[in-house]
Amino acid sequence: MKKTQQQNRFGIWIDKKQATIIKVAPDGSKDYIKVKSHVPFMERFKGESTSKTGLFGTTLSREKKLQEKQNNSVHHFIKEVVSNLDHANAILILGSGDTRFELQNAIDKSKSMNGVWVENKPSPKIPIRAIETEMEKHFNLHFK
Repeated sequence: MKKTQQQNRFGIWIDKKQATIIKVAPDGSKDYIKVKSHVPFMERFKGESTSKTGLFGTTLSREKKLQEKQNNSVHHFIKEVVSNLDHANAILILGSGDTRFELQNAIDKSKSMNGVWVENKPSPKIPIRAIETEMEKHFNLHFK
């Protein structure tokens, strides 16, 4: 089976709530994809305490369980973003926080993304046109 040459270039802005993906095909056509995260954020209630004393004096904490649930949700969100990166040649990751590093690690571990050029750059929340501008700088693209 012949391996198709990967030519698409991607620009991604990501945080824990959503990802904005711009895909540029070799012919210059652009696709925009928004992926929403379903990561639960911890709700606070008045009078809430974080730990309880259980049987035999052990401390039962909800924090560990909630943190594991949040980590699993972030992992599923990252997998969903990676599944949208088909036939990638180069990927520019923008964003704030740890989610962009988690995305880069997932791309590096993915067998289908072997040999893909990835650059990770910090950025505040920016509109789609600013993501396109960053892609133009990094990939020497000229959008029409």
